[in-house]
Amino acid sequence: MTKALIITSYLEHIERVKINPDDYDAIFCADAGLLIAEKLGLPYDYLIGDYDTMEAPDNPDAICLPAEKDMTDTEAAVDLAYSKGFRDITVLGGLGGRFDHTMGNVGVLARYTPLCDSVCLIDGQNRVMIMTAGEMKVYKDGYKYMGLISYGRKCEGISLRRTKYLLENAALSNDTSLGVSNEITGEYAEIKLESGKLLIIQSNDL
Repeated sequence: MTKALIITSYLEHIERVKINPDDYDAIFCADAGLLIAEKLGLPYDYLIGDYDTMEAPDNPDAICLPAEKDMTDTEAAVDLAYSKGFRDITVLGGLGGRFDHTMGNVGVLARYTPLCDSVCLIDGQNRVMIMTAGEMKVYKDGYKYMGLISYGRKCEGISLRRTKYLLENAALSNDTSLGVSNEITGEYAEIKLESGKLLIIQSNDL
């Protein structure tokens, strides 16, 4: 088992989402993510949540969490997927809507990025990843824009290739908009990072 899909309760631009369930070894629904899965016609393997936004499912295998807890249902679902051995995790939704939830989900992304082979957040407009020190190829995959934002005080030693705006051993702090609205010019961009945590946000106009 390697690839897991987490479906959250909040998904923007659902009409633009295309998910092939065969691309995943298991699908987890966080709370009312079950309703999103049903709208998209997706099967599911695990149900987890406090069910404060929908009636608890009539499923004896559903994991019912207390409403008052120290994490969101999305984080609980990611924890569950990781505990079951999944190291390639895609979270569908969790962007937009309540900003505290969005930032919390980015925090979960930051927590699990060093532990997994791949973790990302996607909706009908964006794909969000975090890169730690090293080298990475970011594939265009139909997105027009790629933005880079420092998740933390500063990222250093950033080099960009195959993009409209290039960088060479640059620094990027978290108090600037400098890294937004770049574009990948070929099939993929090449990013090198010496230190820090770098948010990579791919997006399209609507």
